[in-house]
Amino acid sequence: MANPFYIKQLPLDAPFCNRQKEIAELCRLAESKNDVVIHSPRRFGKTSLVRRVQKELADRGALTIYADFFGVGSIDDVAARMAEAVFRVTHKKEPLWKSALKFLTTFRPVLRPDADGGVELTVESSSAGRTGLPLLNETMESLRQFIDNTGALVHIALDEFQEIVVLPDAVKIEAALRTHIQQYKASHFFVGSRRRLLLGMFNERQRPFFQSAFDYPLKSLPREELAEFLSKQFTDSGIICSKEMAIHLAELVDCYPYYAQKFAHHVYDLAGSEVTWAEIKMAMRSLIFSEGTAFEYAIQGLAPQQRLLLRAIAREPAKQIMATKFMRTHNLGSVNAVRNSLKQLELLDYIEKDSDNVWHVIDPVFTWWLTGRVSEEAMDGM
Repeated sequence: MANPFYIKQLPLDAPFCNRQKEIAELCRLAESKNDVVIHSPRRFGKTSLVRRVQKELADRGALTIYADFFGVGSIDDVAARMAEAVFRVTHKKEPLWKSALKFLTTFRPVLRPDADGGVELTVESSSAGRTGLPLLNETMESLRQFIDNTGALVHIALDEFQEIVVLPDAVKIEAALRTHIQQYKASHFFVGSRRRLLLGMFNERQRPFFQSAFDYPLKSLPREELAEFLSKQFTDSGIICSKEMAIHLAELVDCYPYYAQKFAHHVYDLAGSEVTWAEIKMAMRSLIFSEGTAFEYAIQGLAPQQRLLLRAIAREPAKQIMATKFMRTHNLGSVNAVRNSLKQLELLDYIEKDSDNVWHVIDPVFTWWLTGRVSEEAMDGM
């Protein structure tokens, strides 16, 4: 049988672990035309959750628009992604498509056949000479007119919304978006993984989006429910996975949705008729190895002092990072350098304090990689 565990984004028809409470809550908020900030560490399944909420809303008659701001490069790019999101969802819906073409005049859709026999949709500017804030303002105003003409609930999800913060004229972009969005007869999800940047947009008093949306932190999956889900997926595919083994799978990746799927994917490929501890250990090493390139890239983007501190916290989570013993043990240098590195690592969402005020590396597999704890002895000690 095919491996039941997904490494890429989960298809909408794939089995989905739990989150029924979250889906119901977010649907209620969206249908009440509320705006919501959804945030969590990376790889918590935010996008998959939002996609499912939007599918539920669409099944109830709503028009759902999804725009991804990851890697956005300019004000013009922000405007283009908003327009493209509208054309993408209205394509093949004749009345809405005609409405989008009528109102969204700053961009025109471009349809080309793709390699899979389908159609690739992109947009190109149709506003000669208009760029920057004038283009964004005109695009957002035309979107308002389109929404007003729709006659149904409109829901807009803006993924990795915090990415606009790093653009030139970011404050002006925020202000322009806020001015238009507050006039829309629509509900919005503002979604992001760089939580410090995203929450700063909505919690800092001087920012345009200050206190304009409900705060919705996404938690890790409950251990028992995740273990039950993993065990069922194995069993339905003809491989026995006991509750004990499923709990090991969940705990080793701190119940992270993405890592749970990828870890189980490796276990499935290695297992015979039944999942054993031996396969779990081999799969963990495979998982860490498969993530190594991404982790290397992340490390290379840090200053040397930040790398030292990150590895130190991975090896020894601690309350008092600036304590003399901790700094000497890990050869961290001056207090000022450590303080600055701590601030930057927190801003990048590599580290955070837990409920006991202990600093730790957020990503559990990154922690394994940073510490090199992939030996037989280390695994058996878990």
